[in-house]
Amino acid sequence: MSALVTLVSSGCGICSVIMGCCFGKRDDELPPAFDPTIGLCEKLKGPGLTVTGLQVSGVGSILGDSPVLQDKGYFEMTIVSGGTWSVGLATRESPLDGVLSQERASSSWMLTSSQQGLPPLAAGATLGVALDQGDYPVQVYFYLDGKVVHQISGIRGEVLPAFSVSGGAVLEPNFGGKPYAQGMPMGFQGIIKSMSLL
Repeated sequence: MSALVTLVSSGCGICSVIMGCCFGKRDDELPPAFDPTIGLCEKLKGPGLTVTGLQVSGVGSILGDSPVLQDKGYFEMTIVSGGTWSVGLATRESPLDGVLSQERASSSWMLTSSQQGLPPLAAGATLGVALDQGDYPVQVYFYLDGKVVHQISGIRGEVLPAFSVSGGAVLEPNFGGKPYAQGMPMGFQGIIKSMSLL
């Protein structure tokens, strides 16, 4: 027994062989636990939609691969090519075969390219979307050039980022994989990817 104690305390490497079953791999040998940046969900997209990298084109809608669970979540969307589009939040039950809007689906809360009061946006324009679930009623704010251009209240249930295109529109979401063009509003953070512990 004293020989085993001597080997373990000496740090000679034999301890990792003897006790490997108890301690497992070293931290630097383990893969990352998970990718903290969310993406787009191939299972939650309309049949006419095409996803290339993070760019969304075709006709229909797609949801992010993780719901917004924190109190104050933020993401952005850049217009790569103009057309008809919408961006915002929706539940998993929303119809994804066309362009989402509140008029089309009560389970979506979207800013559309035809929104009254929204200036025409050219390719390269970036919109920020900030969901505040820390207060009641739940609010979503849409930002352009750091200013709120639209606000919707009364968001209900578990919601995911949502993007819709048609008429040649191409959108590119940003969930924090690169710096945010708008800069996040104070108190908000990028969407934290949810993980099942089961």
